[in-house]
Amino acid sequence: VEEEPILYQDDLLMEESLEPHTEVAEEIDFTNLDVALEEDAAVEDAAVEDAAVEDAAVEDVAEEDAAVEEVTEEVAEVETESVELAEEENEIELPEVEEEMEADIVSEEMKEEIVEEMEEVEVVPEMSVEEVEDEKQEVTVITKGTIITGGIKSDTSLVVKGTIEGDVECQGKLTITGKVEGNTIASEIYVNTPRLEGDINSRGIVKIDVGTVVIGNINCTSVLVSGAVKGNIEVNGPVIVDSTAVVKGDIKAKSIQINSGAVIDGHCSLAYADVDLDSFFE
Repeated sequence: VEEEPILYQDDLLMEESLEPHTEVAEEIDFTNLDVALEEDAAVEDAAVEDAAVEDAAVEDVAEEDAAVEEVTEEVAEVETESVELAEEENEIELPEVEEEMEADIVSEEMKEEIVEEMEEVEVVPEMSVEEVEDEKQEVTVITKGTIITGGIKSDTSLVVKGTIEGDVECQGKLTITGKVEGNTIASEIYVNTPRLEGDINSRGIVKIDVGTVVIGNINCTSVLVSGAVKGNIEVNGPVIVDSTAVVKGDIKAKSIQINSGAVIDGHCSLAYADVDLDSFFE
């Protein structure tokens, strides 16, 4: 006969304390644990897939870089070939360009020679633009240093650079840069001399340049006075008295323009104007 163990009070208390724990352990549900393990496995699989994707992207980038390098090398080769071709073309065309340049230089030299020849033929010594006449018109020149005592007549234009002591008459234009002591008659008269004593009669225009002093009357169809005139001016046309002009005498004209600065000591009359002045005051 087996003897039952004797349970003391402390053993009883230990059994009572272990019984609840045993029941809790029996009631533990392992379902949540399985779910957690499955989630961890899924996360590991996703990480593995991401790593594979990254590796594939790296491989694609490497392939693209290699392709870019190949294209760059091809472009460099093409540029080198084009540069070589351009150099060859330049070498081929260079002789032609040199020949054209030599031809241009020769033509320029010929032009210069022709211009020099023309200047030698056409240039009139010591003549200004105002004194140059039409090529078809003949010009008589009284050169500087020449002195003529008495009157002179000419069927052509006349340029006076010397001295004439007498009346001067010509059919063309009269240009006076020398000295004249007498009356002048011409189709046009240009005066550029320090002093002229005598009446001026022209069938056309008269120009008195700056620095010129005229002692005498002026009769023409139009006149520009830039110098000084002591005498009457009668013009069946316009009169322009420039800012540098000094006029001591009467002016009778069709129209008068007096620029600021001009000095006039005399009577001005528009006797040849197409206006009946008296009709305004009837």
